[in-house]
Amino acid sequence: MEPVEYLEIIYNKLKPFFDIERDFIIDENKFDLFAKYHAKHVRTFLTPNDVIDSYNTNEYYAIKLFGKRFEEKDFQLFSGLMRKIHDNYVKPDEDHMCSIVNGIAILEDGLEEKVEKSIKSFSFEKSYFFLLKGWSRINIAAVDLKNEKIIVSRWGKNLEKVLKTDKNGKSKK
Repeated sequence: MEPVEYLEIIYNKLKPFFDIERDFIIDENKFDLFAKYHAKHVRTFLTPNDVIDSYNTNEYYAIKLFGKRFEEKDFQLFSGLMRKIHDNYVKPDEDHMCSIVNGIAILEDGLEEKVEKSIKSFSFEKSYFFLLKGWSRINIAAVDLKNEKIIVSRWGKNLEKVLKTDKNGKSKK
C-alpha cells in the first residue's frame, strides 16, 4: 500500500470524531495530518442546570510520512516533537481528566531494529496535582508499510486497532 493511500484511510477513520488539519507545522517540521478531539462530560442531578461534576478528555493525533528508512535520529526527533505537541496542547485545569497525544510515523522504507526496540520501550506519562487535575500520556506508533508491521509504544496498544486496515479501509482483526 502506498503511504498517501494509507494516510487517506486513517484520515477517513478519524474524520467523524476529530477536527483535522493537514500540513500542520511545529518547530519547522511538517506533519501530514494533525487531529484534535475534545469532549466535556457532565453529570447532573435533576435538571441540566444542577451540575454535580464535569471533566474534559482530549486526544491528539500527529501523523507524519517518512519516505526514507526510519533511523534512531529520526525517532529521537519524532519523540521530541511529540513532547513539544504535548507541552503546547495539554493544559490541565480543574476540569481536566486526561489528554493523550498519539504520534504516528508512516514508514515507506522500513526501520532499523534498534528503533523498533526504542519505540516498544517508549513511555511518557504525567500526572497533575496528584491526579486531581488529571493525567496525560504520549503514545508512539510506527507503521512499516514495506514489511506490513505496526510497532507501538508501551501504552499504545489501542492505536493498533485504529492503524490495522486493509486496502478498503476496513479494520483488520
